[in-house]
Amino acid sequence: MFDKVHIVLDSVSAVTETDFINDPRVHLLRLVVTLGNEEWYDGEKPIEEMVAMIEKVGQLPKTSQPPLGDIHELFTNLVQQGKKVIMVTMSSGLSGTYQACCSVAEQVLQENKGADIRIVDGKTCGCPLIGIAEVIMKKIDAGCEDMDELERCGISAVQRTRTYFTVDTLEYLQKGGRIGKASALLGSIFGIRPVLIMDKEGKVEAIDKCRTRKKVLQRLLELNCQEKDVEQFFVCGSMCEQDMYNCEAKLKEAFPGVPSIVTSLGSVLTAHLGPGVIGVFVRVKE
Repeated sequence: MFDKVHIVLDSVSAVTETDFINDPRVHLLRLVVTLGNEEWYDGEKPIEEMVAMIEKVGQLPKTSQPPLGDIHELFTNLVQQGKKVIMVTMSSGLSGTYQACCSVAEQVLQENKGADIRIVDGKTCGCPLIGIAEVIMKKIDAGCEDMDELERCGISAVQRTRTYFTVDTLEYLQKGGRIGKASALLGSIFGIRPVLIMDKEGKVEAIDKCRTRKKVLQRLLELNCQEKDVEQFFVCGSMCEQDMYNCEAKLKEAFPGVPSIVTSLGSVLTAHLGPGVIGVFVRVKE
């Protein structure tokens, strides 16, 4: 095993739901969720429990990037073991995690001369982040230790990842101030669901809308199936397992033999987007 380069992911990747986390070269930094007087690390409470808490108190949780002390401790421990570090974060357009890790990495580099830490902005969220990290790890396993080349490899995987998703309720977007009450009410009355993407900057953009859950899922699949030369696809969601596995089955038909990853979307994104949110993603070949 090539052990000089280690990879770090944040908890939005849901990497703990996959075997990738069992690789000793893979490490995790957890974001934090706060609701009322309770605070916990992402992943410590089931999503269903968090949603029940939201319904009880009538307000959304606050979420924040991994504590700076946690980032500093992990980076320092790794570089003092002689490891080089590449971290793939969720999109900087959605979270301060990328900027926080860049800031701490700069501090750790100053404190440990000769260390090498690279932070890659994943410009997506959920399990596609694992796919980006896997691409980097395959290059490491092939014997590559050149950090510039590994960083370029990660950035290329980011640029080749397509992100499409939808929400099942507009209530969370409205409570979070992302849409107005009138829009949320009309959307609920008419059953409107938006089709959302992440653009090249990793920011969310609405590109379509559908009247029913069935139609919006069909539209997500159509958008993904339009992509050519797909090398991996991903499905993740919150409290909608049957929809997730139905989407995976359809994509397996469209892309026979192409590997896939299916995970939950986690507490952090559920806190902002609500239960029933589902994302369907592909990464195309170079």
